[in-house]
Amino acid sequence: MSRSRPSFDISLNLFTEVFERVGDIAVNLLNKDYTVLWANELMAAQVQKSLDEMIGIPCYTAFRRREEPCTVCMLKIVSETKEPCIMERWLDLPGQERIYAEVRAYPVFDGKGFVKYIFEILRPLGQQKKEEERNRRYIENLEDALRRLNAPEVDDRAGTISNEQEVYLTLREQEIIRLIAQGFSNREIAGILNISPDTVKTHVRNIFSKLNVKDRTQAAVWAASNKLA
Repeated sequence: MSRSRPSFDISLNLFTEVFERVGDIAVNLLNKDYTVLWANELMAAQVQKSLDEMIGIPCYTAFRRREEPCTVCMLKIVSETKEPCIMERWLDLPGQERIYAEVRAYPVFDGKGFVKYIFEILRPLGQQKKEEERNRRYIENLEDALRRLNAPEVDDRAGTISNEQEVYLTLREQEIIRLIAQGFSNREIAGILNISPDTVKTHVRNIFSKLNVKDRTQAAVWAASNKLA
């Protein structure tokens, strides 16, 4: 005898029972229309809102105090790839500088295999850790630049990546699309890679053209699908 799938109400009660009791993990459940279906008390504390102020409102308003979806939207990426996604995101808090966090988003499927909900786990990152990560990336990119300078005769195609559509990205373009997929702005990417914002803008334009995408979300989806995120 086949068992019927539990109703969403039962699933929601299970989420509440399991995750409300875990005091050190901030979690929430999102609907495909961006609304927050459920969150635990720690998630509400992280974004400095009450649960009543979060439930039923769009995630981009609840977590980032925006009036429209984020340019690089994890919900869209997970919905399209049907795969978990991990990114560093920032939270804008009232009267404070933004804080950074690692967000892990997981698909929750319906009976037909379509993504119905998105389950997220948030882990705050201290500012010191954020600066350490920026410095680490900066040093790695300096070392990479020195290696390229010391090997001037290497084929221009070296270090490129291709997929089934014969798309080729240079090493620098790979670096930039990874940072795009992590949610960094052009100015932030420029700081991490120690290049000018105009140079980043040119690379982004070239990436969009090569991938035939129109925005950063589509580029992030491509990066996730090709294991670059």
